[in-house]
Amino acid sequence: MVKLTRTNYKEYTDKYFLRGKHILGEEGINPIVRYQVFARKDISSLKGIDEAVAFIRDVAGDKVKIYSLKDGDSYSSCEPIMKLEGRVQDLIELETGYLGIISGALTGPIDLGEVRKTARDIRQAAGSKKVFYMGARHFSPSLDEKIAKTCYEEGFDGASTDIGAKAWGAEGMGTEPHALIISYTAHMMEKGITGSPTAEATRGFDKHIDKKVPRIVLPDTFNQEIYDTIDTALAVPSLKGVRIDTCGENWMQGTSPLPMEGSFPIDEDLLKIKDKIGRHFEGKGVKVEGVWALRRQLDTWGLGKLELTVSSGFNEEKTQAFMIADELYQAKYGKPLFNNIGTGSVANPIMTTSDIVAYYSEKQNKWVELSKEGREERPSTRLVERK
Repeated sequence: MVKLTRTNYKEYTDKYFLRGKHILGEEGINPIVRYQVFARKDISSLKGIDEAVAFIRDVAGDKVKIYSLKDGDSYSSCEPIMKLEGRVQDLIELETGYLGIISGALTGPIDLGEVRKTARDIRQAAGSKKVFYMGARHFSPSLDEKIAKTCYEEGFDGASTDIGAKAWGAEGMGTEPHALIISYTAHMMEKGITGSPTAEATRGFDKHIDKKVPRIVLPDTFNQEIYDTIDTALAVPSLKGVRIDTCGENWMQGTSPLPMEGSFPIDEDLLKIKDKIGRHFEGKGVKVEGVWALRRQLDTWGLGKLELTVSSGFNEEKTQAFMIADELYQAKYGKPLFNNIGTGSVANPIMTTSDIVAYYSEKQNKWVELSKEGREERPSTRLVERK
């Protein structure tokens, strides 16, 4: 049984958080922020909260204020389980750890045989696409190495933590987290700096991270997937690709509810296969219609060389749906719709999520709302401070 401590947690942390802290340290960006943690399921008796609090306290000491429910409390879906306040450099690396502890405790035992079958099914559905395991935060830290090794044996191409990537004889993979972009946003707001925080965060990545690491932008923070990708590509010539991770609260930019001036109408041929694609064609989150719109815009801007990595909920069914669309795109335009898949959907855990929802403006001497689009702060009257 793995117990995360200040001496071992980095091995079990998604690499993009470690890189995020390094970039913030090099740039001297360190706002006071508030994180919010929630789960999308009603739970009769919470578990793992007390262990998560102990982990945060062990690593961050008294630099962080912790407000949470307690083990045994009842819980309603999307209600905050925990809120954390402190300097972002003291918090950004801890997210994988405390989410994994809570999710693992709530989910209970995982059948590794089912993980193997699910990983095999995703791998087969993905054809020649690369598939990366990015599910560390969804499972107990004790399972990360085992699940990653299973994914390796079933043909996946890498994992997001160092402990998981050992199976490939490699380091964890991943680029920038939303927390990095939000931190840049807070810094720019305080300093009166204009421009795209997404582009600036990616520029920071390009400046401070080893050149062998691909430059991949995460453009969904402000639900401007197309605009922020284009801005970043123009600002960072070394940009290799885009990871699309639009959350389930939002429609992607360029889709039916969020049309863009000069956007392409949906191809008639794509509409003909809408029924085959099913529920993954349109809607909130990462859907075929949104990825198609992004790819078409990039091609028009002369940015077709950028690779697209799709993530968020890619089980066998969703992978099959996207491969149907990919086949059509290749037939029509002679290039893939997308190139890679990032997934943690190798089992069905009770997932928990953590987001920055505010920062403390030292210029205004007050908390200012600031979050990923669709993940604003929720009221919480039951949280108690944990010493």
